[in-house]
Amino acid sequence: MSHAFPAAVAARDAGALIDTLAPDVTLHSAVTKVPFQGRDVVADTYRSVIESFDELRIVEEFEGDGTIAFFWEGRMGGRFVAGADRVRLNADGKVHEITVTGRPLSGLATLLAEIGFRLARRRRGDRAARVLRVTSKPLPSLLSAVDPLARWITR
Repeated sequence: MSHAFPAAVAARDAGALIDTLAPDVTLHSAVTKVPFQGRDVVADTYRSVIESFDELRIVEEFEGDGTIAFFWEGRMGGRFVAGADRVRLNADGKVHEITVTGRPLSGLATLLAEIGFRLARRRRGDRAARVLRVTSKPLPSLLSAVDPLARWITR
């Protein structure tokens, strides 16, 4: 790995990952249009990410001109999820912007259910976490029904 950020993701090392973040870092999530701004919020988000994955690996990485991009895949809540992160660095080599994309839709719903629950608990307490858990829990199962339908349609 060429930069410490994807290496920390692959190692699931929250401390090392947080050390790469600029104070004014912004995270653009795959599941909400609301950006996560500031080192404290993004650090809490990545702590929740690392706690949520059952397994995670970087499958490919690219770097050029102050930008890193890497593809990852893993399992979370028993479901496959894959994605790509675009990471922009500031002049000091610190991460100042992250954009995350993911697939399949059931995997994104799992990201919301698993990471969202942990982040809500960490930032707003058990009550907010329970509300998020109850409202997001059925989404991965519902959306995974698209996969057999897509196989049938494309035959």
